[in-house]
Amino acid sequence: MATLTEQASLWQLISPLSPVGAYHYSQGLEQVIGLGWVSDEESLLRWLEALLLNVIAGVDLPVICRTHAAWSVRDEDAVATWDGVSRACRETAELRDEERQMGAALGRLARELKEPFPGQVPGYSAGFGVMTANRNIAPDDALGGYCWAWCENQVAAGIKLMPLGQSGGQRILSRLKTHLGSAVSAGKNCRDEDIGAGMPALALASTLHERRYSRLFRS
Repeated sequence: MATLTEQASLWQLISPLSPVGAYHYSQGLEQVIGLGWVSDEESLLRWLEALLLNVIAGVDLPVICRTHAAWSVRDEDAVATWDGVSRACRETAELRDEERQMGAALGRLARELKEPFPGQVPGYSAGFGVMTANRNIAPDDALGGYCWAWCENQVAAGIKLMPLGQSGGQRILSRLKTHLGSAVSAGKNCRDEDIGAGMPALALASTLHERRYSRLFRS
């Protein structure tokens, strides 16, 4: 069982106070709402469930697992390899920029906290694996924490973009948390050759969002 200090190290990393800029990004949600694909609490829940159980469980979590293991033995080449896989799975320029920019912010945080970090700075998901390895956070806890932080950020974006309200956001989080175990299990057991699950609707929404005239979010 993780010590309270180790648990707090994970909480610190996934906290909204972590200076990685997650609040700048909606991962296509702004465009999805603009197109009317998501228009209320129930449709937002369905969209987030699909992303969590496909993209997050099929790309982010397997990469975190592998970079966590690689960095635990300081294998920078393996970290770079899996970071390359992660970036290749981002289907639009803004999603690749998000991965790169948040990874760079995580690297700056590691330096400021005097934690080791690869010289070739990885993107965010690979960097998250590195940081959780630094802090001796168990892989299952790291994956669960990443999922929860992602859910919180997406719901926060939804609250800003539609008349959802804080209570509606909490209802969605209460239902999303029931999928965390499934997402972590799928990510942990994903084979190398199966990494890369995506959603065509996300790629389309992100492509359109890149050309949006005005927007609140970078993705």
